[in-house]
Amino acid sequence: MNDEYNYNKLFDLTGKTIIVIGAANGIGMESSKAIAAHNANLICADINFDKTKLLATKLSDLYDSKIISHQIDITDRNQIVDLINSVDTLDGIVCTPSINVRKLIKDYTESDFDKVLNLNLKSTFNVLQLAANKMIPNNKGSIIAFSSIRGTVVEPGQSVYAASKAATEKIINTLASEIGEYNVRANTISPGPVKTDLTNQLRSDKKWNNAYTNKPALKRWAEPYELAGGIVYLLSDASSYVTGSNLRIDGGWTSHDGRFDPKI
Repeated sequence: MNDEYNYNKLFDLTGKTIIVIGAANGIGMESSKAIAAHNANLICADINFDKTKLLATKLSDLYDSKIISHQIDITDRNQIVDLINSVDTLDGIVCTPSINVRKLIKDYTESDFDKVLNLNLKSTFNVLQLAANKMIPNNKGSIIAFSSIRGTVVEPGQSVYAASKAATEKIINTLASEIGEYNVRANTISPGPVKTDLTNQLRSDKKWNNAYTNKPALKRWAEPYELAGGIVYLLSDASSYVTGSNLRIDGGWTSHDGRFDPKI
């Protein structure tokens, strides 16, 4: 046994102050539950304040740490400033919100383009920049942004969404390079097919649903809670030497060819 390091507390978030943006639904909600279960002081933030407030109240009843709700529209930089400034010290932040407009490039409008890039890239950039600036003076912190398998592999109709996710990965890579000397880390998570509001349209179509079910090596969609372990890992001391990385939680989608299953 290593007497100099307590491995029992690798994933312990006690005393850390963490913000989850997008806490009202899906991955953000399940992440909030997991973070609270690991004893962090938590700020659940979302544009849907009613659902976020309800979540924070439920978690407060379960755990002793400080858990509050905060309404935010991250397309408004001033609201991000207010959120970041609402805490004295910021140890971790998770930014999940994204949008997709599924159209072929020939059919894309300027309005469609601006809608996707404004949320997925510009707003995410603002969150990352402001969070990093908050963390640097304290020489600690972990920043998590959400990419996607579409940052690596694409399909028709995913052009601008895919571009926004690939760009998010490159921004995180650069941010990690710039803030490493301050002991602040920055990473992305790339989910595969997850049962969230963003994928409702796909799952409601039998052919699309079957295609996305059969493509991953695990042959199924992920439940939102299956992303929570990776998030807790990247926020905790278990990942203290991990930065500039992209954690794929995709059921083997990007590693697995998936065109057919040969009987060898």
